Amino acid sequence: MKKWAGRTVFFLLTLLLWMICFCVVLEGWTRWRWKQIEATNPFLLSLVAGELWPIIRDKSDDFSDDLYDEVLRANYRGPGKSMERLPEPTAEEEMRRRILYFMRMPQEDRQMFANVFEFHIHAIRKDGIIAATFSEPQVKKQQPLNAFLGEAAVRPLLDAFDEVRTGGEIRFFPKTEGETAGPFGYCLFSENTFEEETGEPLVWVIYPKTEIWRAVPENSLWEMPFFIYKKHVEQQDIISVLAITEHFYMNNYGFRDADIYVPGPEDSYRILCLGASTTEEGPVNELTYPAILEMRLNQHFGGKKIDVINCGLSGMNSSKHKMRMADYLALEPDMILIYNAVNDICHELIPGWVNRATRFQQYLRKSQFVIRYLGKWIMPPEQEMAADIDCFKIENLRQMEAYTREKGVALALCSFAAPNRERLNALELDYYEYTTRMKWGGRYISFDMYLHILKLYNEAIKKLCAERGLLYIPLAEKLDGTANLFGDICHQRNPGIEKKADIVCEALIPVLEKELHRTAITDRTEAAAEEESNPQPE
Repeated sequence: MKKWAGRTVFFLLTLLLWMICFCVVLEGWTRWRWKQIEATNPFLLSLVAGELWPIIRDKSDDFSDDLYDEVLRANYRGPGKSMERLPEPTAEEEMRRRILYFMRMPQEDRQMFANVFEFHIHAIRKDGIIAATFSEPQVKKQQPLNAFLGEAAVRPLLDAFDEVRTGGEIRFFPKTEGETAGPFGYCLFSENTFEEETGEPLVWVIYPKTEIWRAVPENSLWEMPFFIYKKHVEQQDIISVLAITEHFYMNNYGFRDADIYVPGPEDSYRILCLGASTTEEGPVNELTYPAILEMRLNQHFGGKKIDVINCGLSGMNSSKHKMRMADYLALEPDMILIYNAVNDICHELIPGWVNRATRFQQYLRKSQFVIRYLGKWIMPPEQEMAADIDCFKIENLRQMEAYTREKGVALALCSFAAPNRERLNALELDYYEYTTRMKWGGRYISFDMYLHILKLYNEAIKKLCAERGLLYIPLAEKLDGTANLFGDICHQRNPGIEKKADIVCEALIPVLEKELHRTAITDRTEAAAEEESNPQPE
């Protein structure tokens, strides 16, 4: 019996030793492969050096010839656009729209509004005491406003308190020397608010966070980094995330497109394309996916009938888009089309999941082998990730949909595309793995794990469209490519940009045919009614 027990213990110890050796070998091999990718992968080396990709270059590696035809592009440019400079909205006009939107927000969104726009927002009593605030933590209730602003700024606000409270108007006050920076000075408005404890009437004051607004370099394209572009600025030789040189021109509303007439022509149909850098991207303004989409749609409908406006902004996510709805609707769109996911996933959801890791998961993610091949072991359960996607991201889209429906604007949602895992060769797979972990998802997220999360996100988008009766555009399902289309896990190379426009165009044509037909019938009916009520003399 003792002899049998000894053999069993020896066998188990030997097995354990072999398992440890096996794990050490796998871990060593994985780490060696990572170093090899850094040193030898041709896609990665080309990206780092800013050189052309190591694939055969032919006509399929660029845009179609007709997209370079400037005369053709001009013939099919949207009717509500101008290649000449048009007037810009003033900072006060923009703030009026944003304040009206702020007043319909729930409490939790008001704090987000203050954060993303970099504003101090206080509800003040007539004596200048702050009764409520949406601002930085150091600004507390029951402090006097002049503790943060000089007396020269506060006095005009308090003098106008009764007038603003009773009149319900929005009043602007000029900047005071050395105290404020930003697009305007101080703004006072009322929404019939009263202090809970005392019942005293309150008004709201908004002013920019001086230190934030002054930190933006004068030569920057940004008015607020990764949220609002300056208007009528132009910069050449901007290097994109794919090391591609781009030429930017920002229009009169601060978007990467031609200048826009507001309102647009009565008989036109206007589409806004919302998204981040994957919407904004392209070597020049005329070769972004919204610009190509506009040309293709107008070609199909035989003239200048449709405006497609590129409202893509690098770094945007669903929360930021929700905050800028007043700016988007100021362009008077008929439809808003959203292509968005990667920033929500990689910069918000994934960091939250990583921070919530259990002690065991934290231990496991020390292994490079586990991260790359067993990624689900170090992430929350699938059901929990799906619930977070719905609660924190899809909910933003629900709120945007409710607001656009209220304004009579259609909403369309695109699934978000990524390289096709099954079609990648070994070099491409290694490249996307590297860029996922070093540039996007973080060191604990593999390319395969990102694709799994993206699948959950796209399923949630599709479900929302089914629930709300929205147009669902299957970009992820149809933009099926490898390194021929994708420069990294989300950005497209030139042929990918064009293909994306073609897929969206195919989905929109049946919808627009019905809309334009309905509009034409309405116009004819109104014209006939007007003619009948105002007969011409014989």
